[in-house]
Amino acid sequence: MSGPNELARGLMQRGATLGEAIPLLRTTGLQAASDAALLSVPGFRRLHAERWDPPLPEPETLAALPVGSFGHAYAGYMEHYRLSADFFPIQSRLGADVTPTQYAVHRLNKSHDFLHVLGAYETSDADEIAIQSFVFGMAPVALATFLAEAAVHPDIRHDRYKHLRDIYSGHIQAEDFERGAAATALLGERLETLWEVPLEELRQRLGIAARAPGHLGRGGENSCGGFTALPFFTTAIRAA
Repeated sequence: MSGPNELARGLMQRGATLGEAIPLLRTTGLQAASDAALLSVPGFRRLHAERWDPPLPEPETLAALPVGSFGHAYAGYMEHYRLSADFFPIQSRLGADVTPTQYAVHRLNKSHDFLHVLGAYETSDADEIAIQSFVFGMAPVALATFLAEAAVHPDIRHDRYKHLRDIYSGHIQAEDFERGAAATALLGERLETLWEVPLEELRQRLGIAARAPGHLGRGGENSCGGFTALPFFTTAIRAA
């Protein structure tokens, strides 16, 4: 039987949708394989053992960090799009029995907007599919678990989650999948301790390749009821 990463790559190569991938990656065997793969990522085993889950600093604290730093860029991104943390309708698990994959779901959910900034993804409908393709390349079973749980959450029918609902019919994007597959080191990082690190330096450290020129700054409608604005990643300063 193929492992989760091999199966995910095969699904990407045949142009599957994210929704089609969910049941194929939710088997008991692949959950166990996902747990083992995650525990092999440097740093992740300790994060899971600690149930590491630090609070976010106040936006004003991050905004005061040096221009070009990860924290300053994150604060600017959140302000630009009028976002708040903990957007997605999903119940986090951090108890003693949480599996590595379930803990990864929590970390990916909490760090979703960090990934937007690290990967230079806007909040548009198109870039939401792109960033989920990025996560699919990085942790396919964790993403499938997240999407399966979000799909049955009672709040998902709210207008503010329209482009989350639309994700299930979105095709896995090859470029973004490969960017995520190359950035698995991100899963073992304590991102909330890296606010002062220059953003471009952090991208290089995590193996996050630059987006193709035609995709960087790709704006468009945000149908989740969020704020549709000009793209954030449009200048050298913001992309730094």
